[in-house]
Amino acid sequence: MLQNDAVRTLQYDSEIRVAQTSTANEPRVFDGQISITSQPRPTTDAPRIPLPISTVAGSRTFIPLAGYDCLADLPSVHIEQTFELNDCECDEFIVDLLANLLKFFLALTAVSSENRYVVRSPLGDAIFAASESSTHNNRMIWGSGRPFQMHLLDKTHQEALVFRKTLALGAICCQPKNLEIWIPPGNVLGRVVQSPTFTQPEFYIEDGNTHQPVFCVEGPANSGFCCYCLPKECYFKIHSGGDLRASIDHKWLASKSQYTTNIYFSDPKLTAKERALILGSAFMLEYMYFQKRF
Repeated sequence: MLQNDAVRTLQYDSEIRVAQTSTANEPRVFDGQISITSQPRPTTDAPRIPLPISTVAGSRTFIPLAGYDCLADLPSVHIEQTFELNDCECDEFIVDLLANLLKFFLALTAVSSENRYVVRSPLGDAIFAASESSTHNNRMIWGSGRPFQMHLLDKTHQEALVFRKTLALGAICCQPKNLEIWIPPGNVLGRVVQSPTFTQPEFYIEDGNTHQPVFCVEGPANSGFCCYCLPKECYFKIHSGGDLRASIDHKWLASKSQYTTNIYFSDPKLTAKERALILGSAFMLEYMYFQKRF
């Protein structure tokens, strides 16, 4: 059984643990079926908790100023969808069997629940816990084309990024799809906008301040009419000025019996902001091509 708000109490270590029971002193992130229209702003009484000081490859130390700063200097990140079960008195084999049956059931019954993801570093450490916020009606009627907000919590359990996707049906190629990347306390970092094409998927990543394209995301060539039919395992390249800056692929992870969306940063000079924008584009591709569609 899926937890209603499991990612909220996710343990940030090398393994995903079952959500724990919240305490009386723990602040509530969600309370029922609600839509968040504005982000909370920090006050003098409750300032943002600083991120821990990070040491990169033992060579230098930097102090992250924002939640997405932990993406700096990472060669890659990996997005895993989580399926959590309640605590039960059963052995590991039964738990694995129930988890696999749950994945199979969700794949057959369309997208009927809010998705949960964990963004991991190459070493397997959890960087962000991502929690979708959407209405039941939108999930049942619009499927993977539904509007939603994706809240990413960092290691301090504070909101680092918010992805906002508008309503767009995958079968309507003339309808542009877009996703906005926000940072607290309510600033637009950038957006990912689809470019209607007939030969291959193409998107532009725009800067939130200048509204100018900074990256172009290109999918597999000759992928079908309106770039609608893509294989489960495929590759996207991200470039600017003719230079490859990063890449995104969707592959089967045999060790965890599930597909993962992987981002590889080819250019080590990418800023944390640019990496956050690329992370947002990966989530958009996840919903457009790799979730259950009509």
